[in-house]
Amino acid sequence: MELIMQPTFSTCGQACIAMIAEKTVEEVIKDMNTDAPTSIGQLIEILDFYGIGHAEKNKRISKKNPVPYKYSILTVHTDAGYTHWALLYDNKYYDPEFGLIEGEYTYGKITSFLGIYEEDAVTSSL
Repeated sequence: MELIMQPTFSTCGQACIAMIAEKTVEEVIKDMNTDAPTSIGQLIEILDFYGIGHAEKNKRISKKNPVPYKYSILTVHTDAGYTHWALLYDNKYYDPEFGLIEGEYTYGKITSFLGIYEEDAVTSSL
């Protein structure tokens, strides 16, 4: 997985998809037709468009689902008060705003996750 940083404050979702699909953020913005903040529905739509398998829906972190799947798009409620997207892959956080994070995620609270099916993701650089 190659870390891709978001080019603007509001393109963390597009940057996460770019990492998963091995595309540029600009390509993802064009295919999504937005450089604005994204919803989980929009992320699922573009994953489907690219043929990348994923869980049916975003799962809340809870007693039933205490930790994200090893390959997931994460919903983060940042310490600064905004919602943000990041990736978990191979026990590392690929955060398009804060960079590659090994160990504990300290920029906010991870509240939910969308599992990505690795066999369907682009894996040429893995």
